[in-house]
Amino acid sequence: MIDLHLHSRASDGTLAPAEVVALAAVRGVRTLSLTDHDTLEGLAEAAEAARDAGIRFLPGVEISVSWEHKTLHVVGVGVDPADGGLQDGLAHHVQGLV
Repeated sequence: MIDLHLHSRASDGTLAPAEVVALAAVRGVRTLSLTDHDTLEGLAEAAEAARDAGIRFLPGVEISVSWEHKTLHVVGVGVDPADGGLQDGLAHHVQGLV
């Protein structure tokens, strides 16, 4: 099973990133992506938990955007959490949301 759209308490979920991975493993997920809203914060923890659980991990993010007076969410899977442009863009984006 594959789940490419999961959230942790790094954004609006209720579980820590490692707990999300543990629950996914129990439910038979073999490939997953953590895609918290507008943050890369939980990716390192989730990646380590996935590695320990033998689950393929794809780092992700869900970016909130406004278009024609509507809020949309754009999911990115397989992002590079070390990418400075992505980090800076998210930081700038989050400042605009506050």
